[in-house]
Amino acid sequence: MLRLDTDLVKNKAHGQGDVTHEDIAIRAGIDRSSVTRFFAGTVPTLPTVTALAWAYGIKLDDLVLKAATTVPPQVTA
Repeated sequence: MLRLDTDLVKNKAHGQGDVTHEDIAIRAGIDRSSVTRFFAGTVPTLPTVTALAWAYGIKLDDLVLKAATTVPPQVTA
């Protein structure tokens, strides 16, 4: 499942003086409920992710959390 760095968005938003979901929504040009769902952990639509990234100067690559790399167990015969 896609995981996004909500802390990064929150930190960038606070740095710009945007402290409420409404502030963030206005700057990004999206609905407040989309912001609320984003911070609640719901996977947003691509337009929502893009709007948030552009609003705060975040690269999409930085917004998407990398999955933990796991090494498959070795099979012994």
